[in-house]
Amino acid sequence: MEFQLSRRGLLGTSAALTATLLLAACGEEDATTGGADGSMVDLLVETDWLADHLEDDNLRIVDVRSPDKYQEDHLPGAINLTTGSLDHKVNEFVSDARPAGEVAEIVGAAGIGDDHHVVIYDDNRSVIAARLFWVLDYYGHSRLSILNGGYPKWTAENRAVTRQAPRFEAATFSATPDPTKVADKDYILANMGGDSVALCDARTPEEYSGEDVRRGAGRGGRVPGAINIDWVNSVTGDETPVFKALADLKQLYESAGITPDKEIITYCQSAVRGAHAYFVLKLLGYPRVRNYDGSWQDWSNNQSLPIEKG
Repeated sequence: MEFQLSRRGLLGTSAALTATLLLAACGEEDATTGGADGSMVDLLVETDWLADHLEDDNLRIVDVRSPDKYQEDHLPGAINLTTGSLDHKVNEFVSDARPAGEVAEIVGAAGIGDDHHVVIYDDNRSVIAARLFWVLDYYGHSRLSILNGGYPKWTAENRAVTRQAPRFEAATFSATPDPTKVADKDYILANMGGDSVALCDARTPEEYSGEDVRRGAGRGGRVPGAINIDWVNSVTGDETPVFKALADLKQLYESAGITPDKEIITYCQSAVRGAHAYFVLKLLGYPRVRNYDGSWQDWSNNQSLPIEKG
């Protein structure tokens, strides 16, 4: 896989109300998720909000950057949990999320329990953070957020960083896979061509057309019928990229035919960029979204599976 693991802003206090009204006007749900205690957490939180909640006992901040970067400095209270630690190699070409028992052990040992609100950040436009978001969401942890802008935005605002790693006691993390949040090749084959399912290819246009064949791909091209929305189009292009406004994200996906009345299956080369698309669709309130964990590495290396090019 492509692993490398307030005042609120967009979905904070007043802005959360704006987002709620926007989504309600569009017929979507608010971009929040419920905790075990009935509380709600925003899927996307801003640096202002996190700065105001650093001391919350129920908060776990997760830095998914490399251990070397983490050791240089990180957000106060952040633990380092790379997404690579939660995957295992299926074969020469494909990796996917570790089995539930292994994920429960690794995440629990890091001090993350069932009732903790997990806020994830990276330094790469939230694409690696989104992969961890999907893995934990797939395994049933509902209190999940991504820090908008991640490490670059936090440091650009001259907020405190530290080299001190926190020590949390091991916690109970119950990993229960939700089959409605993942897809495999058999599920795609069974639903390909139907009106109720849409495939969202989060790779570059060159990969989608077959012009660019990345390492690990057996063939160039795409899954037949897939719609291409490059994941980078969901974030701004400035020095500290953040997610685009909800109205812009809604337009980006719906204008391409990725609409909330359908079940959406996201994929990329190895389910990392696909997880970013998965997160955006969840942020928009799409009720049925799956991530193809094997993604193009799995599909393209199976010569019996159909592809499209051009």
